[in-house]
Amino acid sequence: MRFLTGPDHLTTDGKPAPELVAGIADKGKRIPREKLPTPTPDTQATVTTADEARAIAREDGARYVVPSEKFAEPTGDFEAFYDGITVQECRERSDLSGRPQGWIKNHFAYCQIGVIAAEQYRCTWIFCRKIGSFSARVTHIGTGYQGLREIDWHVYVDEIVASGVSNGGMLTVRAECAGSSSGACFSQPPFDRVTQSVQQWRRYEDGVLYFTSPAQPASPALGEQVKHGTFQFKYDFTAAGRTYTSDGPETSARFDSAWYLPNSTGSIFDRVDPYLRYSLSDPEVDETAQHIYDAQNHADTQTYPKVNYTKTIPGDSAADPLHRLFHDSTRRNQNRAAAISVCRAQWPNYSDNGKDCDEYPFATTYEGSARDQYQANEPYGRFSARALASGDNQEAGSRLGAWYGADRILDGDAFYVDIAE
Repeated sequence: MRFLTGPDHLTTDGKPAPELVAGIADKGKRIPREKLPTPTPDTQATVTTADEARAIAREDGARYVVPSEKFAEPTGDFEAFYDGITVQECRERSDLSGRPQGWIKNHFAYCQIGVIAAEQYRCTWIFCRKIGSFSARVTHIGTGYQGLREIDWHVYVDEIVASGVSNGGMLTVRAECAGSSSGACFSQPPFDRVTQSVQQWRRYEDGVLYFTSPAQPASPALGEQVKHGTFQFKYDFTAAGRTYTSDGPETSARFDSAWYLPNSTGSIFDRVDPYLRYSLSDPEVDETAQHIYDAQNHADTQTYPKVNYTKTIPGDSAADPLHRLFHDSTRRNQNRAAAISVCRAQWPNYSDNGKDCDEYPFATTYEGSARDQYQANEPYGRFSARALASGDNQEAGSRLGAWYGADRILDGDAFYVDIAE
């Protein structure tokens, strides 16, 4: 039994490669016993921490960008912010979903496609003859939630080719969730697997698996109740009295409860880097966008305060993220105060002219203007403060706050800021 993915095994429209299907359907093929395919080793999922999940995202180049315009008029409607992944979309984007790590479209949507293949042999003392073969495309669609500590998996099996004894076979698709502690994520039978005959899969094609993570009601006294789970899919194909097993895709999710988010409980796929985008052509926030662009690209020449070292400002690359700051209100206030002192020095009457003091990195991040007061060996000045239109500044801040909640960005979570034309 094998699980195969990638461009060598999938066509550009997400179907099993023709040569793969033809190869496993070669009924009657005779081979020496020692040349039988080696069974795929059974591996166990390894739990990843938040930092490890982010490192995997960086290695894979996994990221998504959310336009801030989505939050211009916050409605609280989750569906207005994020689209799930349809089966058709997943298959059409095989350049992403056909990779071993799959495709994380956003924190709440994951998909992966691959091909499973099994061959059955009847052996004598020296030779074995193929008596059956099976291949199929498997599509996994994962969904995270606002309001539920749950991950749901829809599994679709199609493009089935079976011959010989495989026509009477049974295919089980199951998942294991290795959690960051006992009971971090689990599923109770029958919702941890789907078992159907080849003929049933041909007829029905899909099944659903449910995983949940228990927690107490969200409250400040309990802090953020965070659990991490790694999902490992397994495939079992039984024919002619023998069962063949193979590992499938692996990914991870975070289950959390945080009283300060609009939806106090939720679940996200965490092996991805989230970016919030402001646009230079958006008249509502164009001044803020320009400020951030200058800070990220021309920190030495176009930002205040001026410093006597080569100035860089974080937030635009996966190597140098921002981190949300919620719990320490004193530090947030000090971030704002440090920025305001710069604005007053450069634009003494800015507030009388309908302007606010905008700071980047944001005051709601650990990289804010007072970072040097809290972090050893951090020089003063790795930020930018600028007086700009009050309405622009406040709209940009409102969108940031709405995005924090919609994307489940917790205190300490890494994120990035992207500027578009």
